[in-house]
Amino acid sequence: MEAKLRLHIGQQQVMTPQLLQSIRLLQLSSLELEQEVRMALEKNVMLEEGEGEEEPEGVEVPAVDADTAASDSTAAEVTGCDLAAADKVEGDFDWSSAESWSGGEPMDEDGEPIEARTPARNADDLRMRALAQLRLVVSDEREERLVSALIEHIDDNGYLETSLAEILQQLPSDWKVGMAELEAALRLVQSVEPTGFGARDLRECLLLQLDELPSRTPGLKLARRLVRDFLERLGSGDPAQLAADADCWPDNFALAMRLVRALDPRPGSTVREPAQAVVPDVLVSGAANAWKVELNAAILPRVRVNRLYERLMAGRAPHRGMRDQLAEARWLVHGLEMRHETLVKTARAVFLRQCEFLRRGEEGMAPLTLREVAQQIGMHESTVCRVVANKYVQTPWGIYPMKAFFPSQIARTEGETSGTAVKAMIRRLIDAESPVAPLCDGAVAALLARRGVRVARRTVAKYREAMKIPPALARTAPPRIAVIQA
Repeated sequence: MEAKLRLHIGQQQVMTPQLLQSIRLLQLSSLELEQEVRMALEKNVMLEEGEGEEEPEGVEVPAVDADTAASDSTAAEVTGCDLAAADKVEGDFDWSSAESWSGGEPMDEDGEPIEARTPARNADDLRMRALAQLRLVVSDEREERLVSALIEHIDDNGYLETSLAEILQQLPSDWKVGMAELEAALRLVQSVEPTGFGARDLRECLLLQLDELPSRTPGLKLARRLVRDFLERLGSGDPAQLAADADCWPDNFALAMRLVRALDPRPGSTVREPAQAVVPDVLVSGAANAWKVELNAAILPRVRVNRLYERLMAGRAPHRGMRDQLAEARWLVHGLEMRHETLVKTARAVFLRQCEFLRRGEEGMAPLTLREVAQQIGMHESTVCRVVANKYVQTPWGIYPMKAFFPSQIARTEGETSGTAVKAMIRRLIDAESPVAPLCDGAVAALLARRGVRVARRTVAKYREAMKIPPALARTAPPRIAVIQA
């Protein structure tokens, strides 16, 4: 073993800080962009809110020669073009090249992905929310340790996946916990929202939800008995026989079954991140053959370089810190302008392909890939991916995430269609079905085949479940049996 020192020369492509900033601005949502601009306005004195070319009144600005003015001044409002910054950008990097936007996930100077510098999203899950609720009812440290141990064994659907006996064996022996104490801790866990959380099986989950209903709810007593004694048969196709076995009137049975169907068999899977307000970044309006695609002017940041400070610095040797702030301000304004230009260019390319969606709705959605849009606008796929991330579009059919306009491709007899269009067809067929004889997945696949769309039955089932539509058996309305009294 000996130490050796070797020298070698190599070349590698390194992203400039300005390119990193532009890429980061490109993938921010409208709310995140507003926060970013607000922070920049607070830290950088060279930035100010507003737009236009208003000159400050009542202030003497030192005279500057033509060469200095040409090199230092800038038309820096967001709705215009930052000419001086653009010249500096092209001198450092070729922004017109598609390769300048390509490459892997960009890193910052510390080797950290740029996504880490975007505002963090809500990352708490179902178990963390349950613990937060239990802190309000747990009385001592011992109970807190027990409920925490129980929550560790709850799966994503909200069920306790390990038996209490196994959990008891896994607990440290010095805790000296008995089964009765562990069951009491489980009752505490089951008292949190959503109702049914911490249940050991489906029967207990449904009973917990029924127990939360008011005692005077019509059909509640019968619904409890059906879940407790006839759970395995509730999905059978013979409701009349089940009503007879339960010794109840058909009308009462139908009322109780409506209560049971309204319960959630997987309470944990329905819990998601808190809803956030969606502000569209792009507006699409107009009529057929005359669609207008534009940015939402109401949310565009109005920020520009302070022209007074800029001219004062042009007439004398500026302080290094002020010079750096001026450069940062110019780069931010230019980055915002590039972001808006790229976003509207991408949106126009998308809706040039999705004209049928604008005319007919989701059934007219055409298959589209990031590569097709990237080739049309002359940029890399990774750029298009960043553009469509966290962006929303307001269309005549409602507000959609921009990613929704890149559906998968499905072959059909007279051409091609998209998975989104097939989902819309399935939903329309099910909405028009007879409540007495609903369509099974095979029948839906056969009807789609008549229209030239050939999909397998399992594909229909997958799309139906994605739209949260129950199977045909669960959509069957119970028959009303007339009771003739002698």
